[in-house]
Amino acid sequence: MAEAEHAANEARLQAEAAARTASEEAKKQAAQAEEERKRTAAVQEQARRDAQAAQEQAKKLKEAANEEKRKASVAQEAANVSKKAAEEQVKVANAVKEEAERKLKEGIQPVVTPSPEEVSAAKRRVQYREDLFHIAIAGVAGGGKSSLINAFRGLRNKGIGAAATGVTETTLVMARYPHPNAEYPLVLYDFPGAGTLKIPDWQYFNDQGLYVFDSIIVLFDNRFTMTDIAILTNCRRFKIPTYIVRSKADQHIRNIMEDMGYDSDDDDSSKVKKLYQTARQQFIQQTRQSVKDNLQDANIPDQRVYIVSNKTMLDVASNTMIFDFLARKQPKTIDEIELLSDMIREAQIRRGQQERVKVANAAKEKAERKLKEGIQPVVTPTLEEVSVARRRVQYHGDLFQIAVAGVAGAGKSSLINALRGLHNKDTESAATGVTETMLVTARYPSPNAEHPYVWYDVPGAGTLKVPDWQYFNAQGLYVFDSIIVLFDNHFTMTDITILTNCRHFKIPTYIVRSKADQHIRNTMNDMGYDSDDDESEDQKKTLYQDAQQQFIQQTRQIVKDNLESANMPDQRVYIVSNKTILDVVKENQPKNIIHEIELLNDLVW
Repeated sequence: MAEAEHAANEARLQAEAAARTASEEAKKQAAQAEEERKRTAAVQEQARRDAQAAQEQAKKLKEAANEEKRKASVAQEAANVSKKAAEEQVKVANAVKEEAERKLKEGIQPVVTPSPEEVSAAKRRVQYREDLFHIAIAGVAGGGKSSLINAFRGLRNKGIGAAATGVTETTLVMARYPHPNAEYPLVLYDFPGAGTLKIPDWQYFNDQGLYVFDSIIVLFDNRFTMTDIAILTNCRRFKIPTYIVRSKADQHIRNIMEDMGYDSDDDDSSKVKKLYQTARQQFIQQTRQSVKDNLQDANIPDQRVYIVSNKTMLDVASNTMIFDFLARKQPKTIDEIELLSDMIREAQIRRGQQERVKVANAAKEKAERKLKEGIQPVVTPTLEEVSVARRRVQYHGDLFQIAVAGVAGAGKSSLINALRGLHNKDTESAATGVTETMLVTARYPSPNAEHPYVWYDVPGAGTLKVPDWQYFNAQGLYVFDSIIVLFDNHFTMTDITILTNCRHFKIPTYIVRSKADQHIRNTMNDMGYDSDDDESEDQKKTLYQDAQQQFIQQTRQIVKDNLESANMPDQRVYIVSNKTILDVVKENQPKNIIHEIELLNDLVW
C-alpha cells in the first residue's frame, strides 16, 4: 500500500511536472506566437508605411514631372518668342544691312550727326567767324576746286598766293582763302577731293567738317556722281545752302566741237562761231539733264546747275565792278556772273541777318537784365488788342479817360471815391476793403457834367488774381488818356514798370502817394506824440508840421532814387489825403492841405 501510495505520488508529481512543463511550453509557444504576431504586424506596418511613402514619392515625382513639363512648355514658348524676335531682329538687321549695302553700291553715304564738341572743334579748325560768310568748295577729286577758288579770287593758277593745282590731288588738307575784296565778306575753303585713297569717300562730309559752313559749292567736272549726291543729302539735312557747279565748261565745249568735226585750222570764223554755239547749247542741256536725272533718282528736289569756265570766272572776278559786268554780259559767259553775284548777295544778306541777330540778342540781354532787376519788358499790343481794350473800357473820344493803377492795397478805390465827392460807404461809391476788392476794371464817370472825365478803378497789381508781370498790358492801360500811379507804403518796381510803359506809349502820368494823414500820424508817433498828453495846440501843430515835412521829404527822395535807378527822369510826386481831397471836392474847408488842390487842378480843374 505504501508502494502504491508512493507510486501514486510519484505519478502525481510526474503529472504535475508534465503539466508544468506543458504549461511552460504553452506559455513559451504563446509568447513566441505573440512575438511573431508583433513581428508580422511591424512588417505589415512598415510595408504600409513604405507603400504610403512610395505613393507620396510617386505623387511628388509626378508633380515634379508635371512642373518640369510646364516649365519646359513655358521655356519652349519663350524660346519660340525669342526665336521669333531674334528672327525679326535678324530680318531688320539684314534689311538695314542690305539697304546700307545698296546705298554703298550706289555711292550714297549715311548721314551721321556730329556731337556739339565736334562742331566746336570744326569751327575752331576753319577759324569760323560770325561776321563772315564761309563757303566750302567740295566734291570728287579732280573737279577743279583749287582752280575755281583761284578764279574767284582773281588769281591765275601760278600766281602768287594762288591755291596749288595739278593733275594729281594737290590739296591734302583744308585751306582757307578770304576774299580779297573787303566789300564781300566771303571766305573760300579749298577742300581735299573725295574718292581718293587719302580722303575716303565714305567719311568725306563729316571728316572734313562740312556741317559748319554757311554754304557749300558741290563742284564736278565730268560726271555728277553719288558722292555729290551724298554731299547734297547731308547739306539738306543740316539745312546748308548749296550751289551745284560744273567746271571746265570751255574744255567740255571744245571737246564737243571736235566731236562735231571742228578743225582748229578752219579759217571760217562764222562756221566756227556757229559750231561753238551749237556745242555750247548741247553741253548746257546735257549737263542740266544729267544733274536733274541724278537728283530725281536720289529723291532730291531739282536744283539749278551753274556751268562755268574758270578762265571766264577769272575775267569776271578780276573786274572791280562785278555788277557792271553783269549789265554787259560777255558772249562766252554762261553762269559765271550769276554764280558770283548769287554768292555775294547771299553773303551780304547773311551779314544783314547777323546784324539783326546781334541787335536782337542785345535786346534780349537787356530784357533779361531788366527782368533780373524786376523791370518788366514793354510789349506793344496789336491794333486788334487796342480795339478790344477800348471797347472793354467804353472809350469815348469826347471824354478824358483817367486810370488809377498801382500795387494792390494802395487805396485806389478810396481815392476815386474822394475825387468823385463820395464817402467810401456812399451809394454808387467804389468798393473798398482790406482785401483786394477790385477784380475787374470799374468805370466811374465824373458826377459833374462840366468835367468830361471818366475814372477807372483798375485791379491792383501784385496779387495772385492780377499777375505783376502782365499788369500793364493785361489791364489794357495803353488805351487811357492819363494814368495815376498810386502807391501807399513803398514805391515799387511795379510802379516803375507802369511808368516805363506809359513813357513808351506817351501817356501822361501822375505819381501819387495816398493816405498822407495816416503816414504823418505814424511819423508823429515815432517822434513821441501821445494823444493822451496835455500838450498845447501849438505844440501839436509844431509836431505835425515837423512830421509832415519829414514825410514829404522822405517820399520825394524815395521816388527820386527809384526813378534814377531805373534811368528815368525825375517826376513830381503828389502827396495826398483822401479825406482832404473829399473836402476840397465838396468845397468844405480842409484842415491840412498838402498837394490835393494841385493834383485836382492838374487833373481836372
